[in-house]
Amino acid sequence: MKRLIFTLLFVIFATFSVKAAERPNVLFIMVDEMRADALGIATENSVYQTPTLDRLASEGTRFTQAYTVAAVCVSSRYSFFTSRYSHVHGATNNNLSIRTAQILLPSILKYLGYQTAISGKLHFHPQDQDYDFDYFWSFSNEGPKKLETYPQYLTAKHGNTARQVTEKPFPNDSLGGDIGKLSYPKEDTQSFWITDRAIEFFDIRDKSKPFFLFVSYLEPHSPSHLAEPYWSQYEQARKNVTLSPTFVPNKEPSPNYDNISRRGRYWVSDTEIAKAMTAAYHVKVKHIDDCIKRLLDGLKKARLDENTLIVFTSDHGNMLGDHNRWFKGVPYEGSTRIPLIIKASQHSSYAETFNRGKIVQELVESIDVMPTILDVIGQPLPNDPGFQGKSLTQLVAGKTGDWKNVIFSERTGIFVRSGQYKLIQNDPVTSVQYELYDLSADPHETKNLINDTELKSVFDDLKQKLEAWQNENPDVPKYPGLEPKFAPGIREPVTNNQRRERRGNR
Repeated sequence: MKRLIFTLLFVIFATFSVKAAERPNVLFIMVDEMRADALGIATENSVYQTPTLDRLASEGTRFTQAYTVAAVCVSSRYSFFTSRYSHVHGATNNNLSIRTAQILLPSILKYLGYQTAISGKLHFHPQDQDYDFDYFWSFSNEGPKKLETYPQYLTAKHGNTARQVTEKPFPNDSLGGDIGKLSYPKEDTQSFWITDRAIEFFDIRDKSKPFFLFVSYLEPHSPSHLAEPYWSQYEQARKNVTLSPTFVPNKEPSPNYDNISRRGRYWVSDTEIAKAMTAAYHVKVKHIDDCIKRLLDGLKKARLDENTLIVFTSDHGNMLGDHNRWFKGVPYEGSTRIPLIIKASQHSSYAETFNRGKIVQELVESIDVMPTILDVIGQPLPNDPGFQGKSLTQLVAGKTGDWKNVIFSERTGIFVRSGQYKLIQNDPVTSVQYELYDLSADPHETKNLINDTELKSVFDDLKQKLEAWQNENPDVPKYPGLEPKFAPGIREPVTNNQRRERRGNR
């Protein structure tokens, strides 16, 4: 009886608490593989130029200790859109779908009267579903194929879908081979096209409804194919780039690194290649920043800027030569710590809280974004343990008394962080099972404290937290009026321990 009353009250609240036409729009901008310190505002390095995002941070709230709960594309994106850890929703790798049907963020917003659209990359499986997006402009072959895709655009403009690269300074290197100069102008690049489609949506949308627009760029993810003026900027940046302090020239992988790191594209020891790839990465970030400027200018031109909640983040980071590693998927800071900026609608009751250039240093997770969005638009998630994230609104307001003090992330190895300490549990293929770091004293994770007897209680506490978290597997949450959707099939749950055992037996 109590559950029935709760359901009825929630439905009434969701329907009438805020009229659909009065709710703020939601512009959710996600980039691919951008680490937290790639923001210009987060560093003093002159190569890092992000004036648009820096300004957005000064107008909104920036979270300096935000982490993805899964440092790989598919897993992370499902976690953003379900507010669930990847071992719970089941998409623990790029080739996996969710284990069972889930409640997704676009589905909730569409149910609440929002018109939904995506321009760019979603990376869900199966790829032919619309995932409750009314408009689906795909970077590849995703979506229901009702609208022009970027490959179709390239074919119409240049005769084929292949990127036409005229210069490749390192054609024979497995990593450096990603760098090249595009023969066509910046207006024909993928990021420019994604921005154009998003701006187009501002004009063709149903103006009687609020909108949810997910603009999802693929940069700064590889390959680093750059059009002018970015190619010239890359060549200049190579002269000034600074490598990670933990990069060691000509270093070979040591036994405590997993097998994936031994592949040529995941391990870098050539200084010239490392500098070139780092320079190209940051110039691609600059390209994205320029595209976001066009996007926000388009929002303002359409007179939508004052009534739109803006969220900017990345699905995961990139090691960028930290410990001679490249790309993502590992439990270290470069791979898992991400940028996160939120600016509330100017007409929102949350504007005074979020829009003051505040810097939040508490630990937050990617699964916290979904409940925050719904909180800020006046439609908070029901109190169900299946939604594992927590709204950031009270934290931003300075009410930190009950804020969580522990976060988790999983992929190739898993970690738990509480306060200054971070415990990593590696896969069985490595020779070092655990790593313990004091991030306050050692932010670059150079000194493994696992054998420090004075920290045994810290290790025991974090290990216990990690084991308890691995065993959490809450049911798919209930959302009154909605049924879970978009699962291709049901698979048996797999624990992290079972997953690591399987990797160790490969």
